[in-house]
Amino acid sequence: MPVDDDPLASELIRAVELLGEAFGGRSINYALLGGLATTLRGRPRFTQDVDVLLDVPQLALPGLLDELAERGFALDRTTVIRQYISEHMSVFHYGSVRIDWLKPMLPLYAHVLANASFLTWTPGHSIRVAKPEGIILTKLLAFRPLDQADIETLLQANHDDIDADLIRREWSALAAGEEARTAWLESALGRILGR
Repeated sequence: MPVDDDPLASELIRAVELLGEAFGGRSINYALLGGLATTLRGRPRFTQDVDVLLDVPQLALPGLLDELAERGFALDRTTVIRQYISEHMSVFHYGSVRIDWLKPMLPLYAHVLANASFLTWTPGHSIRVAKPEGIILTKLLAFRPLDQADIETLLQANHDDIDADLIRREWSALAAGEEARTAWLESALGRILGR
């Protein structure tokens, strides 16, 4: 991701570098999701937050949060631990950048996490990013208009390599009662991929 003179972009870049260093140093399994992952796996788009899917053992969570606080993240350790354990998600900040953590509670999230791979973020910094199929699946769960646009972007940008059967198979486990969402997905796959 190119460095920009915009202070928010610089904060966002640094936040991701620091998170990657902390996770890597502690061997924590994580994957970048959301708008940043869409930018890295698809086409650039504006985002002001960092969405991370991570599986951190409960006993390791306090030490990780202490390290992040030492690195400049604004967080209340007790609140983040409570939210991550009981609500399966938590929010804190690095400067003006919002950091959203998501615990992989659904099998779909566990698969997204297991299949993530490293990409170069900035010179000397690599980060784990969900694969296009995984980003598409997580965006199908949220399914806001921006998520739909991101799905189409990811399908177009990865047209030759996308595994449509994997997306269908993973989505089918959650598709009960979601006929409209499934129909939209099939339409997008057919219209963009021709399959």
